[in-house]
Amino acid sequence: MPDSRPVTEIDAARVRAAVAAVRTAQEALENAVAQALTNGASVRSVAELGLSPNTVQKYGRAHGWPTEENRERFYESRYDREEREELGESRPAWGGLAGIGRRTGET
Repeated sequence: MPDSRPVTEIDAARVRAAVAAVRTAQEALENAVAQALTNGASVRSVAELGLSPNTVQKYGRAHGWPTEENRERFYESRYDREEREELGESRPAWGGLAGIGRRTGET
């Protein structure tokens, strides 16, 4: 077995800084995912950004998702959602874009 060699202080400081940066980035990722879910994004749409759906759910649950409002909307139909949005109730925080995703001729 090779002999153990100590890490230099410069290398140790570099490794500690990198570990701290990874933790900060991980926290920012978890918060961003949870905020997207809370704002009404689907697990599938968030997962398409490069995460596993299970990971998306895990991060959401760790930060209080689903809220009671989100739970009420789980089984909401597309038409119910459109009606709710037309009435101006609880628009997504990002503002949404009216008419996007609708077929020609739908209002």
